[in-house]
Amino acid sequence: MGALPPSLEDIELDEELLQELSEGFKLRLENFGKDILFHSPGFKHYEVEDFSVKTGPKFVDISITGRNCELMCDHCASKILWHMIPALTPEELWKTASELKTKGVDGLLISGGSNKDGVVELYPFLETMRRIKEELSMFVSCHVGLVDKALAEGLKEANVDAVLLDIIGDDRTIHEVYKLPHKSVKDYEESLRLLKEAGHNIVPHVIIGLHYGKVLGEYRAIDMIARFDPSALVMVVVMPYYGKARFQLLPPPAPEESARVLLHARKALPKRPVVVGCARPAGPDRLKFDLYALHAGVNGITFPAEGIFTYAKSLGLNPVVSPNCCSTVFLH
Repeated sequence: MGALPPSLEDIELDEELLQELSEGFKLRLENFGKDILFHSPGFKHYEVEDFSVKTGPKFVDISITGRNCELMCDHCASKILWHMIPALTPEELWKTASELKTKGVDGLLISGGSNKDGVVELYPFLETMRRIKEELSMFVSCHVGLVDKALAEGLKEANVDAVLLDIIGDDRTIHEVYKLPHKSVKDYEESLRLLKEAGHNIVPHVIIGLHYGKVLGEYRAIDMIARFDPSALVMVVVMPYYGKARFQLLPPPAPEESARVLLHARKALPKRPVVVGCARPAGPDRLKFDLYALHAGVNGITFPAEGIFTYAKSLGLNPVVSPNCCSTVFLH
């Protein structure tokens, strides 16, 4: 274990767990070397004592539905959309992208709320996305819900750089948390298959503790993702205050439990980037989780907790600051 900076000295770590996680750290050194990315995408300003990005925003999020979501599942009840720039029509999307380009923004993540079938209705925006790629030369990724063949192929024709999607590994979570009683794990697996067959860079996300703070289908989701050889995998931890009132009363998994899920991801995808995304609880648990994540061998951490950037150096890693979304990690 490296030397803890002052901001982390009061954090008590599980020594046996650290020993378990060392297998992941060894894998990342063998397959990726010492570089580790610390991301700070431009949808919010983030600065702690040992980490900040001094440039203006380079990568921003756009919602094609604004703050609206038909599904209103218990995961976020649309609150994830609130920090995104609204662009409700193809014309608004083009205008927004053009204005952002003049301000030095190089990349866009385009998403929105889901319909009652768990689909983000991107179809009307595909031609505009292609135009953004061809005329503005911007990096374009899309965070989608479930996809059919038409959408998978349409996104490919639009020449998007990466497709992001949450993968759920338990039917109960799909039915109860995501409010999709007519869908199952097989539908998420089918979405992965369609996107992979269309030739996309797929960057799945797994939300640790999605089932009201319980780890339920995460290991299955990771194993399913691994079969489709993604370009990268993003791991986040459920943020209870995103959800509805009853969700707020339920704590997320302990950092130790979440760290073991990270280790499983690292071992399942030893040669593909595994990164910690922006969504995870704040406070002491965030500090502890980020520490464990370094030991588990992740390739990057978004908005690292204070002291994590410094601690990475003590582990012999080479921190690299990125103003981009963590889903771009496969380009590094």
